[in-house]
Amino acid sequence: MKIIIIFLFLAISLSCTRSKQTNDSETINYPKDINFMQMKYINPEEVKNWSLDQIKEKYKPLKEEDFLLNKGLRSEFRIELYNFFNEKEREKPIMIKEVTWEKDQNIYYTVWYKKEADHWVFIYSYIWDKYQLF
Repeated sequence: MKIIIIFLFLAISLSCTRSKQTNDSETINYPKDINFMQMKYINPEEVKNWSLDQIKEKYKPLKEEDFLLNKGLRSEFRIELYNFFNEKEREKPIMIKEVTWEKDQNIYYTVWYKKEADHWVFIYSYIWDKYQLF
């Protein structure tokens, strides 16, 4: 009797597993161009001439924020951006993207881009200690 119960249990378990696998593969259609092997730590030297899209394909950002230049430079962390825009430009609503990755377990790597037409253009990058306060 125990053998029959074990056999029935195994048969039902296998049947459920096969059914779940079939349903999952039928309903999930992943695009072929997605890079599922994103790296945790970014190498700033490797990516210095890459587009933002190329970088994000390989390295998953920790944080990404868009802000307007004339409203978003109110912190010490972003003050360096003043060096890349003249006084008139700082008053304009230029769209800025701030993206931060981990360089290693103790270091962050932040890059700022400005929106030009339909793409993001590199402005400046900053490597900083995770525990640094601004």
